[in-house]
Amino acid sequence: MTETPSASPETAAVAPPLRERWPQAFGYPLQPAALTTILAIAVAHLVQFVPALGALLDLLVWASFFQYAFEVLRWSANGRMQAPEIALTVSEGIGRYAVALAILISAIIMLVHFYFGRPAAFVIGALLMSALPAMMMILALEEGLVRALNPLVWLMIAARIGRWYLLLAALFIGALFVQSIVALALEPVLPGFVAVPVVYFVVGYLMIANFHLIGCVIHEHADELGYTGHLELQDEIPHTDKSRAILDAARERAAGGDVRGAATLLREELAAHADLLPVHDEYRHWLRQDGDKAALATHGKTYVPLLLARHQDRRAIDVARECLSADPAFVLDHAEDITRLAHAAADAGQTQIALGLLAGFHKRFRNHADIGRNYLLAAKLWAERMNKEMQARAMLNQIKLSLPNDPVIPEVNAYLAFLDQLAATPAKPATPFAP
Repeated sequence: MTETPSASPETAAVAPPLRERWPQAFGYPLQPAALTTILAIAVAHLVQFVPALGALLDLLVWASFFQYAFEVLRWSANGRMQAPEIALTVSEGIGRYAVALAILISAIIMLVHFYFGRPAAFVIGALLMSALPAMMMILALEEGLVRALNPLVWLMIAARIGRWYLLLAALFIGALFVQSIVALALEPVLPGFVAVPVVYFVVGYLMIANFHLIGCVIHEHADELGYTGHLELQDEIPHTDKSRAILDAARERAAGGDVRGAATLLREELAAHADLLPVHDEYRHWLRQDGDKAALATHGKTYVPLLLARHQDRRAIDVARECLSADPAFVLDHAEDITRLAHAAADAGQTQIALGLLAGFHKRFRNHADIGRNYLLAAKLWAERMNKEMQARAMLNQIKLSLPNDPVIPEVNAYLAFLDQLAATPAKPATPFAP
């Protein structure tokens, strides 16, 4: 089924601010596409009554539900207020990631309860529930389970969206409380085959509303979060754009089952029309569909500099992240591009991307003027975001030893003094390098 944008860019530009319309999120699940999905999933939870296999089958139902919920989040994050009918842009793995995350959180709470008692379990449970909106954001936008488990990333997201994060966390906890009350009230008075669908309908309704609201917050804070949207959900290129004919030809080839041919066609067109950003994005889309990680990384070496030249640093960070994921040895060819992108990634909270870009910089660009400032940045990231103070100190001292006359030396000395002060007063929260 094709996707239909619910609002044009012009409509989005005049939409009321989120602070005025966020309560409308609770009406979002009433849209036919969302409501029928919630109903179907609620009934499907009856599989838990199947002897022996019920628990396993119910996990599959949960995975299907989460896949749809993340589709809702992603559509909302791209400014679409219309509920999707089916999951089209998220991978099947994201639902399994969410189920694994839920199991892990439950196991942690149970272990804390067993070893430390109910009060400790309540505190840990509340903290983990408060972190759920951040986990869901990371899973939906990056589809990465490891990063979703990083508390530093949770804190970074909360800091970037401010009081909105408190609202998201409160609504998540409130929804869990409401659905628990409903379950406790209905299960004793209704047969199981009736109570289960009703309870899971309430669960599904509240979760879809929450996922939609998370997406709306991402959309409103896209710049702060460094989110540039997903290609599949961007508005269509108008027919007056010279990219249009190229995109149509590639999509026609892909529709006939020749995904690799579509990518080849686009690669050939880029050789003659390297300035067409939509063609670059379309090329990466079909490389992704074809699973060609090597070509994604190779293309990134030319696409990232083009994006930087167009002042699209946020998009360049996203492309670099994908390239480093496809090929950990991915590098850019020009020192200036590396410096600019690494610092932009650090400012956007993309610590691993910044460090990945800076790795081996001094070996590839010997005697370059940016070595000192780049490795000072790396040292700060290690100390403040990765809790690797020893490595940070070693790098700072190496800068002093190797580049004694570098203009960055006063900053290096100041940062070493800061680390000394921090070590002497570990409770002091101040830091000169805010994420």
